[in-house]
Parts: sequence; structure tokens; C-alpha cells
Amino acid sequence: MARFVKRNWMWLTLLATVALAGPLLAHSGGERAKQHSLDTLTEVMDLVQKDSPEAPTGKQLTHATLQGMLHTLDPHSNYFDESEFRMLREEQKGSFFGIGAIIQQHEQGIAIISPMRGGPAERLGVRSGDIIKEIDGVSTEGMNSNTALQKLRGEKGTLVELAVQRAGMPGLLRFSIPRAEVPTNSVYFSFMLTPTTGLILIKDFGETTSDEFERAVASLKKQGMKQLILDLRGNGGGVLDAAIGICRQLLGPDQLIVSQKGRDGHEESQTRTSKGAQFDPFPLVILIDRGTASASEIVTGAVQDHDRGLVVGRTSWGKGLVQSVLTINRSRGLALTTARYYTPSGRCIQRDYSHGLDDYYNPDDDKNTKPQGPAYKTDLGRLVYGGGGINPDIVVTPPKATEYLLNLRYRYSAFFRYAVQEKERFGVQPGQHADDVVLDRFKTWVLEQKLPYTDKDWAENRDAMKEQLSIEMQNVAFGVEAGFKVQCEKDPVVQKALEVMPEAEELLQKKLQAPAPHPALAQNVETFR
Repeated sequence: MARFVKRNWMWLTLLATVALAGPLLAHSGGERAKQHSLDTLTEVMDLVQKDSPEAPTGKQLTHATLQGMLHTLDPHSNYFDESEFRMLREEQKGSFFGIGAIIQQHEQGIAIISPMRGGPAERLGVRSGDIIKEIDGVSTEGMNSNTALQKLRGEKGTLVELAVQRAGMPGLLRFSIPRAEVPTNSVYFSFMLTPTTGLILIKDFGETTSDEFERAVASLKKQGMKQLILDLRGNGGGVLDAAIGICRQLLGPDQLIVSQKGRDGHEESQTRTSKGAQFDPFPLVILIDRGTASASEIVTGAVQDHDRGLVVGRTSWGKGLVQSVLTINRSRGLALTTARYYTPSGRCIQRDYSHGLDDYYNPDDDKNTKPQGPAYKTDLGRLVYGGGGINPDIVVTPPKATEYLLNLRYRYSAFFRYAVQEKERFGVQPGQHADDVVLDRFKTWVLEQKLPYTDKDWAENRDAMKEQLSIEMQNVAFGVEAGFKVQCEKDPVVQKALEVMPEAEELLQKKLQAPAPHPALAQNVETFR
């Protein structure tokens, strides 16, 4: 059966690709060939529906065929059905109607990680650690977090009925929560890391991101910020205009932000800052990792190429393709790759996807140590590289967690579950770290829950477990920003950013004293094979 389904999938992909080429055939007098391809596609879809052991619905076949067709072009062209397109637009617009809570799929079910401050869930008494057992009378057993999220969202003012399980309570607690507008802020965290260093974490780029960033910078300056760490780790991108808006706040007047070239490589458009832009000269360090992609790479590339700041972390994803989101019948969408983008120095940072999607989506990070692509020069003449993501100025590779720690954290949700109990039984103070006493209580709980335990594993992971407990205790007691602040105290990438901030200050001073760069610098200066 598996071979049968796979074979039909290959046929569908092939035929969909032929269908895509139909207009080209028509222009060359191939109208009959185009019609024949479409007839064949229809016939194969009918046969699959009729004879496949597990007959798919017409909607499933259409979705799979369109995705197969688009993925023959590149990894980032995508078709969105009604629910997918609605969620995409909500994320881009920066708000939706829901209960106002961060949820996550755990072993025990869909857990409330943190109610949003002032949101409907918090006002009605939903707490961190509550496990959602029913949504509108439907059991959440076997439900993933994406499905639960769709059920929790809806029309403004409508009620969602929740039944939750709370630690220490014998039965289920039931809530009727009116859906309200919930902002999906792109600026996820913004706080003072030291008396003079601010940190802003942007999780994605939506329509409100640029304004959020501007407000965050202004707020941090009032608190004494003299230098900034911009955390773009795990930021997969989003709306291009948002990235451009942030670049306009960080760069000087009349500086190139990004250029785009169409498929033929000839149609080029450039986006620059305004000639009257006011430059705000504070030292800047950007944090990136393999999850940094697309719009976040545009910001990082522009900052690096113009020597506006230093980049710390690991090589970014390498997505240099631009998608235009097209609406289909008002309710569905198509993200179609229409161009490549280039950083101000001329770099295309798109990673190679010619070896298949498995290799593209699961890169070998052990190879992520030395730039492989062509070299370019920044405004001040520093070498930077294209061809596979943004390479950081200072590479920091966080230590890998042990299998034991990963199992406790993800498979058993042990740190989160125990933190809920620690808060209920003993209380948690702001900024409190887990000490030996807390760790001993956690050990007792692990044994009671019959979770994996050996003396060797415990000894090897002692410090890491304290750190995870400290983070989760702050998460459940004071919200995820409090937990992230504790995480930053031991985060090697954040700590390296603080360490190299004087170098960022030195780079800034060189930039301020240097003459304006000549446009000819934006060219390939050396090729590495």
C-alpha cells in the first residue's frame, strides 16, 4: 500500500508540474498538450479517489497536488487553505480574537504555559500549569497544539467553554471565556539586561513590528539604555516591510537596505533609507542562529554590511527568496517565490536546495563552521560571505543538552510540571533560582512519578537541571519574560554579546569617522570553491 500511495504521489507531483508549464506550452502553440496534461491530471485524481485503499477527499487531493507542484519550484512557495490562510493573516496583522494564553502540547495534554497579562483567561482565573481537557465539550485527548489553537480562536465576543485540570484539585474546573482581541506582539521581550544594556527579542515580522520596535527602543532609553542587544534567534521572518522599517531606524541616511531581482536576474529594485534619516548612534549586537531566516536575515545582513553592529551566534538559515502572498477567492492564499533578495554588499544568502528538501530542512550543522560561498566587503572593508546564510562575526555554539535532560524537558515536561507544584506548595519569589533544596524536592518528585533516573545521569545534569527549574519557576509564577531573564544569565550567546559590546562600540566609532562608501564596493571580491 505504501508503494502504491507513493507512486501516485509522484505521478500527481509530475502531472501538476506539467500543468504548471501549461501556459508556456500554449504560447508556443501547445494548447492541445496543455489540455492533455490537465485531462491526465483529472483522470489520475479520479483513479486515486476510486481505487486507493484509503480514499482521500477531493480537498486533500487538491491540497497535495498544489503543494507538490509548488515544491518542484522551490522550498518556500506554498498553498494555504482557508484555516491556514486565516492564521497567516492574523499573524501578519498582529492580532486575533481568542482567550489570551500561551499554550503548549505536553505529555499530559494541552497545557497553559502563561495567561497573557490582562487577557480574558487571566481575568477569569486560568493559571499557568492548567491542563486543558475539553474545549467546547470536545476532549483534547490526542489533540495537538495547532488544532487546539484553532478551536480557541473565533469571533469576537463569542464564548469558548474550557474544562481544565489543576494540580491539587480533584475534579475539572470549568470556565466560560469570551473571546477578545489578543495582540500577537512581534516584540516578545523588551527589558534592561544591565543598567546600560537593553535587550529586545523579536519573534517574527508582522505589520506592527516596526512600530513595536520603535516604542521598545524609546522605552528602554528612558530606563537608561546606552547599547542594545537585538535577539533574532529562531525568528523565521515574515513581512518584508517590517524588516525594512526596522532597518530605517537602525541605519544612516540614504543607505541601501536590500535589493531584489526577478527570476531572470535583470529586473532589479532597491530599497534605501531616506536621505533625511536621522542616525541614532548606539552600539548594537544582533544574535542569530539556524532558525534566523528571511526578513530577520535582511535586517542582520544590512546591519553587518554597513558595519552598524556586530553579529553573534551561529550561521542563519539562508533564505534569500522573496514570496508574494496572493489571495485566491478571498479565503485561500498562495505564497509564490517571485524574486531573490541581496544584501547591501551584493550577497545572495540563499542556501542550496538542489539536493532535496530533506537535506534543506535538516542541514548538517557540523558543516556550519566555515564560510563556503563567495566573499564580499562591508562599508569598512570587512569580509563577509554569501551562498548559505549570514555568518556571524563572532561564532558561539551553545553546548548540546544531554539526552537525559532533553527527555525530562520535552518528553515528560518534568521541569514545567514540577515548577507548577513548587509554586503551589512553597511559593516562588521574583528572580528566584533553584537551589539544592529545590533540586532535592524535584528528585523526590521524579522518583514518585517513576520518571527515568540514575545516579550518573543526575550527577552529570545537576547544574543544567537547576537552570531549567529556575526558568520554569519564573515562567509559571511571573510569566515567560521573567523566565527568559533568568535564562539570559546563563545563556552563552547573550553573555558573549555583553562581552563584545566594547568591540561594537569601536566599530560604531570607525563607522562614524569613515567617509561614505563608494557604490562600487557592493560587488563580489573573491570566490571560494
